[in-house]
Amino acid sequence: MQMLRTSNRWKRILKWVVICGGMCGLLGLSAGLFYIDHTLKTLPPIDAVYLNTYGTTQITDKNGDIIYEDTDKLVKSATYDELPSLYTKGLVAVEDAKFWTSKGYSVTGMLNGLLGRRGGSTIEQQLIKNTYYNGGVGYKTITRKIHEVFLAKQMDENIKKKDILTYYINKLELGENTVGAKAAMIAYFNKTPEQLKETTPENIAQLAYIVGLGQAPTSYDLYLSDKGIERTKIVLGVWLDANLITKSQYKEALKVDLKQTLAPRYHWQEAQKATNAEYQEYTSQVLNEVKELGYDTKTTTLHIKSYLDKDLYKQIQDTVNSGQYLDDNLQVGVAVMNADGVVVGMVGGRGSSEWNHATQQTRSSGSSMKPFTAYGPLFQYFGDKYNTASRFDTSPYVYPGTNFAMKNYGGAVYGILDAQQALRWSLNTPVARIDDEILGSNRMKTFLSGLDLDVKDTYSANDGIGLNISPLQAAAAYNAINNGGVYTKPRFVDTITFVDGTTKKIEPRRRRAMNESVAYVLTQMLRGVPKDQIGSAPAANIPQYSGYAGKTGSVAFGDGVNNNYTYGPGGSDVWYDSITNGGYSVSVWMGYDSPNSDPQIPDTFKGQQALGKSLQLLLNGGRDVPNWAQPTNVKLLSGSDLSAYYAVTDAGDVNNNLGNIISDLPDVPSIKSMTPETKAEKDWYDKLTKREKALYDAYKKNPASFENNGVLSDEVYKLINGKE
Repeated sequence: MQMLRTSNRWKRILKWVVICGGMCGLLGLSAGLFYIDHTLKTLPPIDAVYLNTYGTTQITDKNGDIIYEDTDKLVKSATYDELPSLYTKGLVAVEDAKFWTSKGYSVTGMLNGLLGRRGGSTIEQQLIKNTYYNGGVGYKTITRKIHEVFLAKQMDENIKKKDILTYYINKLELGENTVGAKAAMIAYFNKTPEQLKETTPENIAQLAYIVGLGQAPTSYDLYLSDKGIERTKIVLGVWLDANLITKSQYKEALKVDLKQTLAPRYHWQEAQKATNAEYQEYTSQVLNEVKELGYDTKTTTLHIKSYLDKDLYKQIQDTVNSGQYLDDNLQVGVAVMNADGVVVGMVGGRGSSEWNHATQQTRSSGSSMKPFTAYGPLFQYFGDKYNTASRFDTSPYVYPGTNFAMKNYGGAVYGILDAQQALRWSLNTPVARIDDEILGSNRMKTFLSGLDLDVKDTYSANDGIGLNISPLQAAAAYNAINNGGVYTKPRFVDTITFVDGTTKKIEPRRRRAMNESVAYVLTQMLRGVPKDQIGSAPAANIPQYSGYAGKTGSVAFGDGVNNNYTYGPGGSDVWYDSITNGGYSVSVWMGYDSPNSDPQIPDTFKGQQALGKSLQLLLNGGRDVPNWAQPTNVKLLSGSDLSAYYAVTDAGDVNNNLGNIISDLPDVPSIKSMTPETKAEKDWYDKLTKREKALYDAYKKNPASFENNGVLSDEVYKLINGKE
């Protein structure tokens, strides 16, 4: 009886053990299913945006030739048909023999991974791992393997096998800082995929080597060891067994000395570095513009098409290098812009200078900025009181509250002189009187800011005869005069293409910096500067160009600096800035990297003027360069041609928006309020000029475009300037 009770007790215990075990099993299964369900909800999407290999950021010239590319890695994508068939078939034979018939995943491969064994993963699974999971680094194996299986199945059901293989090949990292089989072909053997299609013994051996690299690129790197030779033999054996090559091809390929066929190590890198260096001055500005537009080239792959014309760029450089210089240490900075604001050329220096003198190093502009520090704002704000015939005292100007006096060059005094001649002779004292006694700091600052020349908090007479700027800034400012007072930010980038294939056209960034009338008056004053017996730059004279204007600038040493003249008395910096109607804005600076030490540039030196002249002749060639057209809001006071005097009729503040531009149009006092109901004449619209009608129609079609914070759209800009 006792035995029976004991037996029953053990039966009950066993029953509960079974029940509890079953419950635990169910809980474990449920937990496993929950885990799988949860982890599958976190799967990334299978998308070509992620599967594609986009390479490094590139900059091309206007014709599509690469002028810059990051040299840290060689990244080259190839299409399936571009690759040698022996390579694609041979890769499958080695990596995943069942690739063409499988469903994209391998249970064996998954189990091997979970058990810490190598091998068994399909090409799809490897592609998933390399694309989404950093090659497996930093991810739990079980989670990643579950993801791989489901994503590989999804991939296989939605993407063609040929495309999957192409994605995989282009993502392979094969040593020597290469990504993609095409990159490896170039890096190791300096051959294109097309060159490797011919089944020569050497090509077969080289393709087998590249296929074998995938397993362990560093270990099999022939630049570092001979291990890659044995791996190549194994690959060739697999190919022979798979009937991809014949017995004869196998034997001949084994005879190839692969190490002797290697290209110089990193030859591609050195070649690209040389190209990068050749155009570095230009491409650095391209990258700066891209950054200003809000794009990060370090984290985003971009294909940037620049405006660079390599032939013209070289001609500009050759012209600069053949210019007149005092010695090998005299430096130069040159910036060239066309009428649309595109920078077509830059020269940052001579010899091995570390500075890009066209953009990086700002130096005093001397008198070259007087059109913007004095005369431009004078006519803009006080054009109802002053004009080019207005007369100013040329005697020394004593700064208020001091004993210090500003003088003209050499201390010369010319009595009372008109503004036009004062600018052409580059006199200092009239500028000082204009700045301190008429304009004041705020108006100077406002005017300069519209031209991106605002470099100080406050301004005075001393700033009127020199701003610390670069040649690129100077060229852009003069380009505004050339374009009727509309400033265009220097342009380097034409288009940007993103990884999804979309392309963005980079529109010009423009603003009105001065009235059209003011810009015209400045051109007429500056036309006399490069003329014999009229202005201060006769060495820059181009008699056959009527629409040609320029301005000199020179910077003297301070008192007590460099009294032992090497080349004769002079200064530290010289400039010549010039424009041609409908053509180019050219800024030339010359000076030494150490501006306050010997030697100095003598007053007799005219190399900067001669260089500016040579560049304008190169750029404009034999074309006719007519004088700028006189706007209706400019009044001829007296004289003609170079002896003419002008006044503006629309003086006032410059509002950097289109509303102000529109109000400048004749017979249209306020286009924003103009309607047939508010205009007395019923035929008012018919009396408008063609340009005025186009501008009014544009406003009515899209009023919002006329409130764009001072930036003119390309469409409206062309309408304003009468361009098609």
